[in-house]
Amino acid sequence: MRKVRMMLLALLLGLGTMASAQMISPVDFMRNNPRNVFANPAFFTADYGYFDMALGGINIGVQNIGLKYRKFFKLNNKLHPVVLDLNEGVASMRRNNYLNTNVAFDIFNCGRATKHGYFTYSHRFREMETFRYNREFFELAVNGNASFMGEDHPARANYGVAARGYQEFNFGYQMSLTEKLNIGARFKFLMGYADAKSKAMNFKLVTDPDTYALSASGAIDVRATIPYQLSMHNGDVDIVDSRFNIANLFKNYGGGIDLGAEYKINDQIGVAAAVNDLGFIRWNNFSVRFVGQVNDAGDMFDEGSFVFQGLTTEQVQGFIDDPHYFSKLMDTIVHYFDLSSEALTGYTSGLNTTMMVRGYYDLTPEHRFSAQLTGYCSGIGLRPALTLAYTGSFQDKYDVVATYTMMPGNMLNLGVGLSANLGGSLFYIATNNVFGFINPANTSSLHIQFGLSFTSDWKEKREDKIVIREKQLEEEQEEQEEQY
Repeated sequence: MRKVRMMLLALLLGLGTMASAQMISPVDFMRNNPRNVFANPAFFTADYGYFDMALGGINIGVQNIGLKYRKFFKLNNKLHPVVLDLNEGVASMRRNNYLNTNVAFDIFNCGRATKHGYFTYSHRFREMETFRYNREFFELAVNGNASFMGEDHPARANYGVAARGYQEFNFGYQMSLTEKLNIGARFKFLMGYADAKSKAMNFKLVTDPDTYALSASGAIDVRATIPYQLSMHNGDVDIVDSRFNIANLFKNYGGGIDLGAEYKINDQIGVAAAVNDLGFIRWNNFSVRFVGQVNDAGDMFDEGSFVFQGLTTEQVQGFIDDPHYFSKLMDTIVHYFDLSSEALTGYTSGLNTTMMVRGYYDLTPEHRFSAQLTGYCSGIGLRPALTLAYTGSFQDKYDVVATYTMMPGNMLNLGVGLSANLGGSLFYIATNNVFGFINPANTSSLHIQFGLSFTSDWKEKREDKIVIREKQLEEEQEEQEEQY
């Protein structure tokens, strides 16, 4: 068996599934790209059919709402760091800060027009992580505990982790109920392979204003599923079998659904709404619960807290006489903070649901202006975003998109995207924040999405089939009116 220290497990849970967060892409606003159906399953797809494999869609994004490089370092004229300013860096942080990462990789996608609508299928790998942390822990580390005196003014460190990796098999269908109303749904079969969700990761440090004794308390409660069987006791992890088994990628089943609608008020104005990733995954394979609390391991324990009253004369002498005394003392202190695991028969977690409402105005058939409000449920909070977009669609082949997105703690996101269908090959590339590539160390958002699909332009366009279908509906309606 392999023994791993507690820090390795924390890295595994917090960042190991590495990789939604909320990523609003210019691709969502493209009108000639069939990938717009991932934003809303009711969105119109012009091509008769399409398919792609492996390189059809790659989507990578990172959001950092908190630590900012430019706030912690003073730069010279050459933009090199010359001074570390911890006070300004901590002061620039929000009360609650987030690190979000998102990766989506498409294995296979296809779509085809039918007599009454449009059918789509996709197989995707998706990974997402959200890590939340508050500012007080950094204030304590930089400024000391002078500002956190007494039971009424403790220093608190509150964290939250929500991470998940799974495969997604989608079956979608879109249809026109009337000339103005489109509806769509996408049904999902899911296979999860990694998950971590914190119920509690809270710590409190109280400084006695009279004796300056430090009292630390807290609790950890995390449910997780990883592709390895492990156990933990007192901060040490034992991995029973570290060999990777590909079969673990096809366990932990779940289901979900996307629902959407689009309504054209007139020839120029329309509205759309969608709810995506409404569903769950049941985690049964190697599911475990990690529980931590302050443990009664000796004289430093008092009423559920670890109490440090300073170094005694004997401890100071021990530092002088024994070069290994510090590590021995730390091993003793670690026993006060018990972190252990217990096997679970299974648990169920919900998906990170996204809700969107969009309105648009067509200045001409080629030029569209949109406004979209999005809400993303990360598993540890709801995060809203407002996006303004311009879409230029030309010759039923090209899309040029520009977006501006505002969200809490990240108000400046200028995105661009391009899609071109040349000879039945559709290539697209987009980012929701060009500033992320200009100055990645100081950006709050870094994102790229690209892919290559093949469209069947050798048959009649789907819009021609819809026109035919609309005429059929009108004729049927006229026949019914004549019968009455």
